[in-house]
Amino acid sequence: MRIPPITRRSFLRISTASFLLAGCSIAASTAPAVRQKGAGASIDVLVIGAGIAGLAAARDLMAAGKSVRILEARATVGGRIRTSRIWGKPVELGAQWIETATGNPLVALAKSAGVTTAADPENGNERYIDTQTPEQLTGAALNKLYTLADGIVSAAIDSAGGTDKSLRAAINQVPAYKSLNAAQKRQIESMFAQLIDDDDAVEAELLSLNNYDEGIDAYRGGNLFVKSGYEGIPIFLAKSIPIEYNISVTKIATDSTGVTVTAGAKTWRAGAVVVTVPLGILKANAITFTPALPVAYTNAIKQLAMGVLNKCILKYDTAFWGTTTDTFTIAGADPHEFYQFIPLNKAVGLPALVAFNAGSRARALEAKTDAQLQAQMATLVNKAFAVNKTPTGIIATRWGRDPYALGSYSYIPVGGSIQARRTLATPINARLVFAGEAYTESDASTVHGAYNSGKAAAKALLR
Repeated sequence: MRIPPITRRSFLRISTASFLLAGCSIAASTAPAVRQKGAGASIDVLVIGAGIAGLAAARDLMAAGKSVRILEARATVGGRIRTSRIWGKPVELGAQWIETATGNPLVALAKSAGVTTAADPENGNERYIDTQTPEQLTGAALNKLYTLADGIVSAAIDSAGGTDKSLRAAINQVPAYKSLNAAQKRQIESMFAQLIDDDDAVEAELLSLNNYDEGIDAYRGGNLFVKSGYEGIPIFLAKSIPIEYNISVTKIATDSTGVTVTAGAKTWRAGAVVVTVPLGILKANAITFTPALPVAYTNAIKQLAMGVLNKCILKYDTAFWGTTTDTFTIAGADPHEFYQFIPLNKAVGLPALVAFNAGSRARALEAKTDAQLQAQMATLVNKAFAVNKTPTGIIATRWGRDPYALGSYSYIPVGGSIQARRTLATPINARLVFAGEAYTESDASTVHGAYNSGKAAAKALLR
């Protein structure tokens, strides 16, 4: 059983998709309530995006008696929550975990939606396989490796202060890390891939030391593994909400009487708008705001970044790895490339292995074809398990290339600041507010953080 790492707050533990994926507390505001529609409008509030933040905002606004419409770029609800059943069993295309489940509202929502969960396999039996030595670790020996990695990262965090630098720069100066030989460092790096790359969707080289793991944790407790289709939650939330699909918004114009939203040749008029598009879309300037966003908000967007966490899932005829191990760490020549493997045979009943890759490795792997990825992964798996097995299928995510997300979830880079999240969580004016996993100080980069951000946005407008 793994010792709980420093933090496991990542938004999308992605388990899938050969096709591309898409896709808070709001500070107290003095903005007036939404009392009237925009001139010529029939809608009180437009919501841009039918991800969990947009759905949460729309539901609360409608419950307060406001007329609402969601404009969604995709053909389905959920955004970065999506479930595939192409292999006859649910395989998550986006979010996989309900993080910090004690008190988390997603637990009750999952129950209402008929979405079942299981114990987190990351807290189960794990086997560490070093394909280069070869060496295998389990139990106390593996926990010792995790303890050492946790200690090094903790020491690096404790050194924060003064001019900001990368978490990697701080790690490199920790005596316990400097004393390791090359072979030991390679094994520790495979631990960092899970403790850092996986959580933040980027390597330590790009993470702000002074802002690492900053923010508010609203809940406590362990994580739950969603097993019967995460998309059931957004589908449940979307009931009775007017939604227009395949609408890619390109312009949002606010004036003294309301908001005009444009997508192609179509326009919509409303009293206010909640913008829940992923941070990557704002950073790419895919939406033009008129008047331009205040400088404080454009600077805040620049001070945050989008990471990439991708998954490759290999399906086999049989689960030759057995049922006694819940997760595998496989350290190859590059310990940051494919680092963690979660079997789906126990939780989902599918003879498949989900492998994670993040950051620059993920972006590089996105350029490969499914056939190339399958061959590369199969070689690593065969070496790790001393077998000669041929996969029967692969599903691979490519979040960095997804036109409606341009990344997986947000992080604070070197030179950035937690203040950027606070700024973006504050309503710009009575007509325009952001909501989503990036635009919140509370549980940023998580599904429930996005959900609570949507609810906070609705509350701010109603206030």
